[in-house]
Amino acid sequence: MEPVNVAIIYYSATGNVHTLAQAVAEGAEKAGATVRLRKVAETAPEAAVQANPAWVEHRAATTDIA
Repeated sequence: MEPVNVAIIYYSATGNVHTLAQAVAEGAEKAGATVRLRKVAETAPEAAVQANPAWVEHRAATTDIA
């Protein structure tokens, strides 16, 4: 069987979609795939991000994801 590469590219402001993306990545890895998890760059105005504590927290928690 040939190795499978999977790219999971997602956008998540407060972390809900990030959680789903991580679950998909885990399932793909368990099936033997090589997985790359990537997030879409934030384009919202900084004022909008700062107005939502969950958004700020999620952004800080995922700085290690390309």
